[in-house]
Amino acid sequence: MYNAAASNGANKPKKERKLTVTFKHTTADQHVAGVEALAVAPDSSSLYTASRDSLVKRWHVGGAAGSRPQCSGSFEGHIDWVNDVLLYQDKLVSCSSDRTVKIWQAGEEVRCLHTVQHHSDYVTCLAASEAAGKLVSAGLRSEVITYDMQTLQAHLLMPYPSSSSSGSAASSTTDAAGSADAAAAAAAGGGGRPPQAPMRSVYALAMSSAGTLVAAGTTEAYIRLLDPRSGQKVMKLKGHTDNVRALLLNEEGTLLLSGSSDNTVRLWDLGQQRCVQTLNVHTDSVWCLAASPDFSVVYSGGRDQCLYATHMARRKAWLLAREPQPIRSIALANGGTQLWVSTTLSSVHGYDIPFEYCGTAVQQQQQQQQHSGQLPAADGSSNGPAAERLGSSGSSSAAAAAAAVPAGGRTLSGSASGRAVIGSSPSMRLRGSFDPGAGGEVPLLSPSVCIDGAPGLVALRVLSDKRHVLTRDSAGHVQLWDVLAGQPIQQLGQVDIADMERRLFRPLYVDIADMERRLFRPLYVESWFTADIKLGALALNLEPPKCFAAECYALDLGVRDVPDDQKVNLGACLLRTALSKWAHEFSRLHMSGAPLPGLDDPGADQLPHFSDQLPPAVVSTDASGTAWRLGANAFTGREREGEHIPLWVAEAVLRGLLPYVKELKSAFVLLPAEGSGLPSLLQSRLNAPRILQVMKVANYCATKLAELNVPLATHEVGLSPDSQHPPENSGKQFLELTCNGLAVPYSMSLATIKKFIWKRSDDVVFHYRTLDPARLAPFPNFQLPEA
Repeated sequence: MYNAAASNGANKPKKERKLTVTFKHTTADQHVAGVEALAVAPDSSSLYTASRDSLVKRWHVGGAAGSRPQCSGSFEGHIDWVNDVLLYQDKLVSCSSDRTVKIWQAGEEVRCLHTVQHHSDYVTCLAASEAAGKLVSAGLRSEVITYDMQTLQAHLLMPYPSSSSSGSAASSTTDAAGSADAAAAAAAGGGGRPPQAPMRSVYALAMSSAGTLVAAGTTEAYIRLLDPRSGQKVMKLKGHTDNVRALLLNEEGTLLLSGSSDNTVRLWDLGQQRCVQTLNVHTDSVWCLAASPDFSVVYSGGRDQCLYATHMARRKAWLLAREPQPIRSIALANGGTQLWVSTTLSSVHGYDIPFEYCGTAVQQQQQQQQHSGQLPAADGSSNGPAAERLGSSGSSSAAAAAAAVPAGGRTLSGSASGRAVIGSSPSMRLRGSFDPGAGGEVPLLSPSVCIDGAPGLVALRVLSDKRHVLTRDSAGHVQLWDVLAGQPIQQLGQVDIADMERRLFRPLYVDIADMERRLFRPLYVESWFTADIKLGALALNLEPPKCFAAECYALDLGVRDVPDDQKVNLGACLLRTALSKWAHEFSRLHMSGAPLPGLDDPGADQLPHFSDQLPPAVVSTDASGTAWRLGANAFTGREREGEHIPLWVAEAVLRGLLPYVKELKSAFVLLPAEGSGLPSLLQSRLNAPRILQVMKVANYCATKLAELNVPLATHEVGLSPDSQHPPENSGKQFLELTCNGLAVPYSMSLATIKKFIWKRSDDVVFHYRTLDPARLAPFPNFQLPEA
C-alpha cells in the first residue's frame, strides 16, 4: 500500500487547525496573480486559466470578433498556486501546491466532484489519456502517480520502489477514499522514497493518446519514459543539461518535444531513443511548448519573455511576440490559428497566428478553403513554409534550409551528428536581431484579444492598532484596509508604503489629514493574526488561542447605546463576520434557529461587517487534513463542526466560547511621585484589561486619594499651538501621571504605554502627582519601532 508518510513519524501531537480569511480587492472577475496554465475547450469556445491566486476561471472566448471575453465560471477550492489544468471529457482537472488534485464538473454548474491527496509535496503538472481512462500527476519529491478515472484508484509510478520490494511500482496502490493515507501524505516528508534515493522533482509530464507511455521531465536533466500499465521504466533520454520544464508528445507517441532550463528545445525520436533536432532560439529557460498536430511548427516561450514559432522541416524560427513578463503557458486554439499566452502577470493574451507561421496541415486546410471560396487569400501565403514533413532521421538537406521563407527568421544549420541546431553556439544566437525597429525584421504581433487581470498585492504593513493594514499592488497603488470590514477603506494613490505607515503612526495632536486624525494615534494592540499576500490578495491567518488575544471597546467600533466598558474580541468578531452565513444556516438546520451569541446580540448589526460586493473566502482543512476553500456566501450549513469547520471556530461562532488568554490583562503599579507630598494608595499593584485607557487609571487614583481625604483641585490646562502636549491632556484635570519620567496621554491604553513608553516586560510603574500647569512633565516623542 502506497503511503507517503511511511518513513515519517505520524504520532506527533496534533496542532489545532488554523483558519484563513482571504479578502478581495477587486469586484471584477479577474485573476490577481500570474497565470500558470491554460486549457482550451475542444471547440475553442472556452478558455480555462489556472492562477497563482489559487483560482481557476473559465472564460467565454468564442463570441463575435471584437467581443471581450467574459468570465463564465470560477473554480474555487484550492488554497495555493494552481500549477496545471487540463480538460478530460466533460470534466476539468487541476493540481496545486496545496498537494491536491481536484476534479471538477466543467459545465455551466461549477462544482468540485473529487479531491484526491496522494502527493506529499507540491503537485506541479498533469497529463491524461481519455482513450485509456488514465490521469497522471507529478510534483516534487519525484512523485508520479497515475489514476484510473473511473475508480480514482491511484498507482505510484515514481519514485521507484526499493530493491527489496517485489514486482513493479504498480503494486503500490491506494484508493481515492483513503483519507487516512491522504492525511498521512500531507504530513509526510518521505513520500515512500527509499532513504538512499536523492530528492528530485518533476516539472513536466506528457502522456501518449493511447495511454501506453508517460514522459516525465526531471530536475536531473533527464526525461524518464514509463509504461503506466506495468509501472516499468521504458527508457531514459539524456541530452539536456538542466531542468526539463516542458514536454509534448505527438498523437502517435513516436516524437517527443522537450523544453529545458538550458535554454533549448529538443526533438526526440522515441524509436531511435535519441535527439534528432535541437532548437537554440531562446536566451533563457524554456518553460512551455505547443505544436501543430503534425509537429511541423513548434511554438515556445519562457523566461526570456519571447514567443517563438519554429518550422521544423525548414529549420527556420521567427520571433512572434514579446510579453512584458516571463511566459508560463501557451495553448493553441481555433484549429491552430490562434495562440493563447499567459505570463507571471494576471492578464492573458490571445494572438492570431499569421498564415506563414501556422502548421502545415492548417495551411493546407486554409488553402483548400481559399480555393473553394470559403476564405480570402492569406497575405504572404506564397512565401509560407512548404508542406514539408519532418523526417525521423532529422537529416534534412541544407538546400531545404535555404528555401524562401518570411523575412526575419533564424536558419538552422545541420550538425555533424545529423542533428539540426538553431544557433549552434551561444555566439550564434544573435540575441539583438529581433528588435522590432530593426530593418528587415518581422514586425512583432500585437494581441488580438486580452483577458485583463487585476494588479496583485506585493507589499503590506500591519499597523500598530492591528486593525488596519496598508497594502501596495503591483501597479504601485497603496490602499488602507479595515480587516474587520474586510475591504479597503481608503485609496492612498501611488505613495511610499513605508512613509505612509510612519504618517499614520504619528500622534493624534500632529496636524495631519482629517482621515488620519480620526483613525489613528500611537496605539498598540497585541498581535492576533498573521497576514500574507502570497496569492496576490490579503489573507489573515488565525490560530487559537493567539487569535483571541486582542480586544477593544465596543464604543471604539462605532456601537452606540452600550456601556462604556463593553468589550469586543477582535478575533471573535472577524470569525463571526466571516462565518455568519454558515452559523445562521447551521443554527437553522441543527439548532432550531437558536440565537447566536455575538451575531444576534443587541448592537451586533453596528459592528463592522463584510460587503456583499467583496465577500471574502474562508480557508481551512477538514479532519482528514485535506484543504478546502469556500466563499463566505457559499456555505450551506451542512458543513459539520469538528469534521469540516475546526471545533475551536465552531465554539466561538456558535456558542461564544473563547479560550482564556492571559495577554488580555496587564499589571501595573501606582506610586506617588517624589516630592509630590501625596500618600501611597492602600493597594498600589493592580490588574486591568490591556485596552484600559489612562483616563480611567487617573480617575481610580483620584477616587482612592479622595478616600484618604486628600483634596485635589482641578486646573484648566490650555495649550498653545506649539505646545508638545496633546489635546486629550487639556481641559479640567487634577492629576498628572508619568511613566519613565514622561507625561502619559490620558487617551492611551495600558498596552500602548507598555510598548512605547515603559518598554520593558515587567509591570508598568506610574507615578502620580498633583497637576501643576507651570511645570508639566515632558511629553514623549513617539517613533515607529524598527521592523
